[in-house]
Amino acid sequence: MARTERLPRLMLITDRHRTRGRDMVPLLAQAVVGGVGLVQVREKDLPEEELLELVQRVTAAIGDAARIVVNRSLRVARACGAGLHLPAAEVDPWPANGRPADLLVGRSVHDEREADRALESQVDYLILGPIYATPSKPGHPGHGLDLVRRISEQVRPVPLYAVGGVTVSRVPELIHSGARGVAVSGELLSAGDPARVAQAMALGLHVCPPEAG
Repeated sequence: MARTERLPRLMLITDRHRTRGRDMVPLLAQAVVGGVGLVQVREKDLPEEELLELVQRVTAAIGDAARIVVNRSLRVARACGAGLHLPAAEVDPWPANGRPADLLVGRSVHDEREADRALESQVDYLILGPIYATPSKPGHPGHGLDLVRRISEQVRPVPLYAVGGVTVSRVPELIHSGARGVAVSGELLSAGDPARVAQAMALGLHVCPPEAG
């Protein structure tokens, strides 16, 4: 399908609270220069109108250099020509058989049951995590690589992104475990040089091709 053709392997998930006080949008633009190809705008505490303004700023800053998906808000996604990312428990925001044909849709999952439900709704990609311990999920030790192996087999050929505690050094083991790509937040947004870190992650993905689906 055109909406999933050459889906990028490095995703940045936004969190404006993890930028060390800096404006997030220029950091996103730097990360895209470094190799981020998919940006998920995930600012759950923003009112919808402010979210719309943020997505418009992000779109203006990165242009066609990366694809954009919006967390939860179908209205904002459609207004900005972006894709949509849904949490695991979120109900599809359209009537039965009413999904827009051109809409890129992803969903977060944490176990086999959620992955099954996501496949039933015909998602274009999945995000699985947290794989490792991460400050964004305090008290959670991470699911580990074994879950990546099981879920990647279960959902193939749907692309699977690993999230949670992802660092440059962990990229190879995630890909060898079955993930097609990785999703990162604080590792890029809190970096002094987001472009350099993104470049290192993109290189790690390049030298570790995904398994054939």
